[in-house]
Amino acid sequence: MHSKTLTKRIVSALLIFSLAFPLGCARSSGAPDTYEELLFDTGRVHEIDISIAQEDLEALRADPGSKTKYEADITIDGELIQNVSCATKGNSSLQFVASRGDSDRYSYKINFGKYIEGQTYHGLDKLNLLNMFCDATFMKDFITYGMFRRAGVPAPLASYVWLTINGEVQGLYLAVEDIDESFIDRCYGGTGSLYKPENEDIRLDADDAAELQDDESVVITTCNGADLVYRGEDPVLYTDIFDNDVYDPEDGSHERVTEALGHMAECDGLEDYLYTDEIIAYFAVHNFVVNYDSYTGQMLHNYYLYENDGRLAMLPWDYDLIFGGFPEDGILEHGSEAERVVNFGIDAPLNRAAGEDRPMWNWIAQSPEYLDEYHAAMDSFISDYFESGAFDEETAVVYEMIRPYVEQDPTAFYSAETFNDAYNMFRQVASLRAQSIRLQLDGELSTVYEEQIPENRVEASGINVMVMSRII
Repeated sequence: MHSKTLTKRIVSALLIFSLAFPLGCARSSGAPDTYEELLFDTGRVHEIDISIAQEDLEALRADPGSKTKYEADITIDGELIQNVSCATKGNSSLQFVASRGDSDRYSYKINFGKYIEGQTYHGLDKLNLLNMFCDATFMKDFITYGMFRRAGVPAPLASYVWLTINGEVQGLYLAVEDIDESFIDRCYGGTGSLYKPENEDIRLDADDAAELQDDESVVITTCNGADLVYRGEDPVLYTDIFDNDVYDPEDGSHERVTEALGHMAECDGLEDYLYTDEIIAYFAVHNFVVNYDSYTGQMLHNYYLYENDGRLAMLPWDYDLIFGGFPEDGILEHGSEAERVVNFGIDAPLNRAAGEDRPMWNWIAQSPEYLDEYHAAMDSFISDYFESGAFDEETAVVYEMIRPYVEQDPTAFYSAETFNDAYNMFRQVASLRAQSIRLQLDGELSTVYEEQIPENRVEASGINVMVMSRII
């Protein structure tokens, strides 16, 4: 697995891959001594070992849902960092794995500075290790974050790691930069405030997970700001936002956020209150991948809200259920209609929500000028990434790099055969989606799905999007 033979199998692809996936945001120069250039070197699979007291490991596995933080040491590519915290992470995926009873393959969050103030891994304060429970392609998060960076949207860095705990193999994981202070340092020069809006109703417990597995839908009944709808000046009306600050906000941030939401609702002076170019680019990529488990769906979470000097931006998070992996009706067993996923209208991307209920998208949809800019961003993205062949080339490189690890992964939720099928489906669906969007941009297919002439849609028979996300 870690032999020279494996190295030779992928070395020819590494240069292509490292050039194809620029890190984005600010990069250091000189010797590779920052986390961007070390752990997030995308040209290889890294090695991580977590060393934790056996009694703590047993306690973690006995009650993973508590997300208790345990003191541990971590070795990254041979470099030891002591006294970090290790905890399980996730929401529905955590509950699903815990309820299975046949796997201890959890996702983890590492906090390098929990017990030693100021300690980081070459500038990185927190790290996520994802088990890819919902992703048979092993690459949807990885590729999608690269899409965002290509489009000019700050997005977390990611790389593949071979994880062991106390020397015991856990398998192939995805390491993802946490959107926290180090991310803001890298992408925004360390200024501004950061929130992770979330409707508290979506935080599933074991009973909710059981309902979903029994083909029932979990209903969301309340919202206190995660939709970004303006509710008035009082910050107390936005607990979904302000109760979920990532770190202590700058003075006056709450008031500046609510003021910006008010101007956004009125489509008034948007350039002064929003990072409009960045948000338009965000939706160009986000709407391409059709992610219902998000702001544009019913599940009001999986994005970050950044505020700096009264201006807001949206930052991407959690794309393992793209291309219909989270069915639009929220019932996992039903699957999704492939034709709808492939041809979903770029100008009507909301799932069971009115435009006024998703104002961060609505200001684009309601303005001919901004809608034109959105179409231009989508056109550039499709042309640069798909029609150029870059997507096919890059996914092929990832596939060749990780396949030997998938084949030898003793704990993976998907077999190597399933991975192969999912990878091929991923490439096919993305290609068809790009074709449909080209038709929409060229005026040959309506940009609203319900208004499309069925015969004009891109053919999607034989497509089964759930091949990429077999989570039950």
